[in-house]
Amino acid sequence: MSDATPILELRGITKTFGEKVANEDISLAFMPGRVHAIVGENGAGKTTLMNMISGNLQPDGGAILFDGTEVSVENPNRADELGIGMVHQHFKLVPSLTVAANIFLGKEPTTGIGRLDQKGMQAKVRELSGRFGLAIDPTDVIEDLSVGERQRVEILKALSHDTRLLILDEPTAVLTPAEADELFVVVRQLADRGCAVVFISHKLGEVLAIADDISVIRDGRVVGTQPAAGLTQTDIATMMVGREVLLRIKHTPANPTDEVLSVEDLTAVDARGILALRDVSLSIRRGEVVGIAGVEGNGQSELTAAIAGMIDVPRGTIRISGQDVTRATVAKRREIGLAYVPEDRHEEGAGPSLSIAENIAATKLRAPLVRFGWLSLAKTRQLAQKLIAMFDVRGAAPSTRIGDLSGGNMQKVLIAREFTSDPELLVISQPTRGVDVGAMEFVHNSIVAARDRGAGVLLVSADLNEVMSLSDRLLVMFRGEFVAEFTQDNMSETAVGLAMAGTRPTPEALAEAEAEHARVADELGLDTEVVAAIEADASVATVTESVDVAAPEFDTTAVSVQRSLDEAAAEPRGNFFAGFASKAFESAKQPVIAVLVALVVGVFVILAIGKNPIDAYVALFTSGWSESFGISNIVATFIPLAVIASATIVSFRAGFFNIGAEGQLYFGAFFGAVAGVSCAGLPPVVVMIVVLVVGALAGAVWGFLPGWLFASWRVDIVVTTLLLSEVAKLVTRFLVTGPFKDPTAGFEASKKLPDGVQFTMFSPEYGIGPDLVIALIVAVGIALLLGRTPWGLKVKQLGEMNRFAQYTGVSVKAMSIQVMMLSGAVAGITGALLVLGPNGGRFVQAFSPGYGFLAITVALLARLNPWASLVAALFYATMMAGSTGLQDIDVPFPVVSVLQGIIIIAITATFVWNRRKKRAVTPRAGAATERSAA
Repeated sequence: MSDATPILELRGITKTFGEKVANEDISLAFMPGRVHAIVGENGAGKTTLMNMISGNLQPDGGAILFDGTEVSVENPNRADELGIGMVHQHFKLVPSLTVAANIFLGKEPTTGIGRLDQKGMQAKVRELSGRFGLAIDPTDVIEDLSVGERQRVEILKALSHDTRLLILDEPTAVLTPAEADELFVVVRQLADRGCAVVFISHKLGEVLAIADDISVIRDGRVVGTQPAAGLTQTDIATMMVGREVLLRIKHTPANPTDEVLSVEDLTAVDARGILALRDVSLSIRRGEVVGIAGVEGNGQSELTAAIAGMIDVPRGTIRISGQDVTRATVAKRREIGLAYVPEDRHEEGAGPSLSIAENIAATKLRAPLVRFGWLSLAKTRQLAQKLIAMFDVRGAAPSTRIGDLSGGNMQKVLIAREFTSDPELLVISQPTRGVDVGAMEFVHNSIVAARDRGAGVLLVSADLNEVMSLSDRLLVMFRGEFVAEFTQDNMSETAVGLAMAGTRPTPEALAEAEAEHARVADELGLDTEVVAAIEADASVATVTESVDVAAPEFDTTAVSVQRSLDEAAAEPRGNFFAGFASKAFESAKQPVIAVLVALVVGVFVILAIGKNPIDAYVALFTSGWSESFGISNIVATFIPLAVIASATIVSFRAGFFNIGAEGQLYFGAFFGAVAGVSCAGLPPVVVMIVVLVVGALAGAVWGFLPGWLFASWRVDIVVTTLLLSEVAKLVTRFLVTGPFKDPTAGFEASKKLPDGVQFTMFSPEYGIGPDLVIALIVAVGIALLLGRTPWGLKVKQLGEMNRFAQYTGVSVKAMSIQVMMLSGAVAGITGALLVLGPNGGRFVQAFSPGYGFLAITVALLARLNPWASLVAALFYATMMAGSTGLQDIDVPFPVVSVLQGIIIIAITATFVWNRRKKRAVTPRAGAATERSAA
């Protein structure tokens, strides 16, 4: 094989996701001994392409050639075998293990007697370390290493497979300038040894510093591949965004006024309980940007979270606009004037499965979006439409799921939501992480505009160029303390970089650092023009449009929500209804498929017993409707299923698996009946109201217990609701066989309600009475509560299974309890309805055939849509009533149970699958929910 043969070649690679074309006819060649940079905007297709090379995705078309031979990279193990290694932007190391254990994790060598070969692993790491010039001690524990050292471990791990093609994804995102210099030396040494290196970065100065070849991807296609020599950052940026750009923007002076944020002697701990902030103090004035630089993990995240109210602090004081908010809620801080853009868009800053409109409305639940407790969906859409246009969120509509947007466009939505609240204090963390060149321009302009409107801005960024160019004052944080402060007059990349590494920037240290930087530049073979261009990054914000191109209009005055609504163009009605129809179809698709699968399996079951499936299904779905008795049975089953399903949907939407509705139903029925008996002598209507109210209260109390246990001690709701359900049935059995026994009943039951205290049927023949009307009112009321009120939106935020609800100001503890109480109350009302209706005016111990558990299937079949649950409940009621018709044609009743069981399995499987996909989008979601509820 000659040097002219690429190590890896892509020919016509195409990848689509539905109608979205991620990569189209991409052809690239990665040569031995060369560093090949790939750049492009967010959503351009870079990540998809790398995932196909590394075996995480499969192309729909085209070919991958390795050493000139076509190969199939069907999984990451196959990529390892070929010699393809990838270093991800976010480290995938186990902190508690040693360097050697991490490098050989999953492929640990053993001795002849089956023991782990510790010495062999350590020797291999030392050999790799020496061969590639990556100095590291194999016995060090990962959590004790600096970020730069962890980066070396990741690279060694990728190189431990005799790697010939190394992919580096944003490798300098968490490195100091000095560590980045060291990495570039290592990358160049790897290339000199014949390795092909793929380098992905949004930092164009770094791309020019390290790359031999540069490929630009735009809209899924390669728009050009050129040698790096002779290119400028402007050239690359122009290719990326498709228009002429200018890479310089002058820092304009600030006009600070009075203090808006005061932090004094603040101490905080991180998620592991380790001290993260050590008596930190800072002050921010209105009209200035105060930046914080530092390698990630030095306390910046804890500082912003403490100011925003996302974590509790053991010591110190925080004041916003003169008010002490140290112990204040997130909602109170937002009310005072705080706006917060967190570093993690998926886990904290957004509800990925919610629409853009819902994400924007989440922090604006007041007039004009909310009137008299009612959420205006039209005004919410109008506001979202306005901000989408104002902030140039591309390819989006108000109904678009925010999780479907690219990183840059999602960031724009967060900025639109927070900046248009006209904040007094804006805390923004990692504003352009993973954001492309075009989006960076907009984000930076937005920050400057907020400052010029008079907001105080606290900016935290791991991108040194970004934080230096935007800050009026710059603080450097190291190990939980501020170690240096700079202004625009005295900050330099070298001085700030030294402070980030914990070294005081004295004249001697600065001279030494400058000399080292020059040595690295010389070793990399960079000419003086490239060095100057890289260093110039520290004094510019990012790309802005050339004077020859009209820049997007950005309102630099305070943008009021009211004006946004007044000027908003509502989403076209046709598009809205088309979107609604499409969404309804998508929601119904999986449940319909689950039912069809159950019916198909049922065909074989019915054939196995020698019966005609067509006759059986006709009887199953029509016999109940063919006579008044059957209709009465359908109505009698529909009522409890419809109401309890709505109760189940309340808790499930909040992410709580309340499987204790059966116990709440029993308590509602029992205590409602006892209360009714105790009110003998009152008018019948009053007694019926008492039965319903007490039934609701009893169910609410039984729902409160698991909600409170979860909110206070994070006790699993599945466990508590299941146990409490059984406890409720045992307690009621004891009571109706003891203190509240009715000896005349002849079975386990309470005493009867007074004469006349029972529903009078409107149509006894068809079983239609007040209980059906009440059931529909309750179900419709729950649907409106969840879909048209601020409380319902908060429930959906809680159900995102991340920290979004807490971030928007929702009290997670209070909300958890409220959700479970409402769910229990509705189940309790169902029990009371049964007492006043089919149970004959008394509590009967064996009255429920498992309504509480059947309702879970109804709710899942309806995809947690309260309106659709009415249809699902009617479907189930029809099946249960049709069992009589099956027996008339000699098909055994258990066939109905088989069909129900298959439907339960199928619909539960789809629900679990959907939730796993959702959790994949929001990593550590479950843990985050538990933390936020604690």
